[in-house]
Amino acid sequence: MSDEMDIIQHLLDIEREASRTLIDAQTEADAKITAARTEAEKEFKARYSELVAEIDRKANDEKAKITEGHDTEIRSFKDELHKIVQDKSAFNELLEKLLYA
Repeated sequence: MSDEMDIIQHLLDIEREASRTLIDAQTEADAKITAARTEAEKEFKARYSELVAEIDRKANDEKAKITEGHDTEIRSFKDELHKIVQDKSAFNELLEKLLYA
């Protein structure tokens, strides 16, 4: 009976050792997963920030081009308006004709 008890005790010791090994492996795997996730998030945030900065720069460049084109058009329009000579007497004659005729 003592041999059977020794065998059973030995098997229980092996099972405990296997259980400890499994727990250690799970703990190590969890630590590796956490480290990998942290690194992946760090890389994602860095790349995301780069992309956002690039898109923002392109948008600002495009806005500056549009603003410059708009300002040029407005200046040109104002210059053309200043070049037009006002003929007040002809305008007044037309008003007289349309309103009092």
